[in-house]
Amino acid sequence: MLKKKMFLFGIVSMFITICTSGFARMTYGILMPFMMDSLVLTYKQAGMLGTSTAVGYMGMVLFVGVMAARWGSKRLIVIGTYLVAAGLMYLYSVDDFFSALFGMVILGIGTAFTYTPIINLLVGWFPDRRGLMIGFAISGMGLGTLISSMLVPLFTSWFDEDGWRFLWLIFGIMSIVAGIIGQRGLKDPPVLKKDINGKGSLLKEVYLQKDVLLIGIIYGLLGFAYLIPQSFLFSYILESGLSRNAAGQIMGLGGLMSIVSGPFWGAVSDKMGRKMALAITLVIAGISILIPVLMPAAFWFYVSQFLWGLTYVGMLSLSQALSTEQIHQAYAPVALGYVTVFFAGGQILGPGLGGMMIDRFGSIPAALWLCFGLLASALLLCTQINKGAARKWPEVKEHSL
Repeated sequence: MLKKKMFLFGIVSMFITICTSGFARMTYGILMPFMMDSLVLTYKQAGMLGTSTAVGYMGMVLFVGVMAARWGSKRLIVIGTYLVAAGLMYLYSVDDFFSALFGMVILGIGTAFTYTPIINLLVGWFPDRRGLMIGFAISGMGLGTLISSMLVPLFTSWFDEDGWRFLWLIFGIMSIVAGIIGQRGLKDPPVLKKDINGKGSLLKEVYLQKDVLLIGIIYGLLGFAYLIPQSFLFSYILESGLSRNAAGQIMGLGGLMSIVSGPFWGAVSDKMGRKMALAITLVIAGISILIPVLMPAAFWFYVSQFLWGLTYVGMLSLSQALSTEQIHQAYAPVALGYVTVFFAGGQILGPGLGGMMIDRFGSIPAALWLCFGLLASALLLCTQINKGAARKWPEVKEHSL
């Protein structure tokens, strides 16, 4: 019965994540070149659109963590999924930079309402399998990227310059379906008895907890780094002389590998430890970013995306799992929401600063070098994570369903 519920919750959560993180966040980098042409945008403006999603996300995510701890996760997940659906369908009709900016902010707010609560719900039900379950859920990011990569060449050939509009519309409709499935298929875990209302308790147990802060900084660096290749690598592949179909296949490979990245590294970390697993993913990810900078040829783009897809979702899921292990389980959604503020702050800087560097230096590799530096910094900080992390709370058991 437990395994059936794990499978059900994992599939439903993954489908929601496909829509709210895959379509609403990751797809933009693939559609960006076509939106730039249609809306006549500069790289700076395109980067600001990616940043605006992070602004909407950051503005809500800390509050959402507290709301999930007090009122439950399910209702927030459903509300957020419908908000994402509204934002995606609105993007179908935008005709200038500012209208697109508004739609992207809505996507960020909707994602904030789903991302933290869905992780909290899974950790609440399956605390001893949190690495695997978190990885399974956020693998939807990669699957969403894969679906987008496969559909973009088709829609841009069928509908020419309006292909990106119809994709946003279809993704919006799929998000409505995801909201309905989440409403019917998910259930909040039992409430753990721990007072979370006192501000002093939150400050001591979460906001000023040393390891939580350290993980927050690492997560922030990852947020800064990972949206740079997601936003600009597709354009770099096209600039290197490859066709749209080839670029879509390369990005699709990254999306395909990222589907297994979360569950794989989650399961590995459940056995070897989060810290070691996170360090390994950071090393591999850094190498994957340097490969196309040094060797911008088709074969090496494939190698790069294979390695990047294999690790980037794993990095994110491991950071999330680490944040929930530093504190009492009742504080888990607050801690996750807190470190996600750092993550969102990094996302705000990533696409915008990456776009500015490209405009300033005249080449996309400048932004990729920045990404590499951020990953290297995260690796150095990872070595400082307390070996006693991943504390065991004896009153937290695997819940029966």
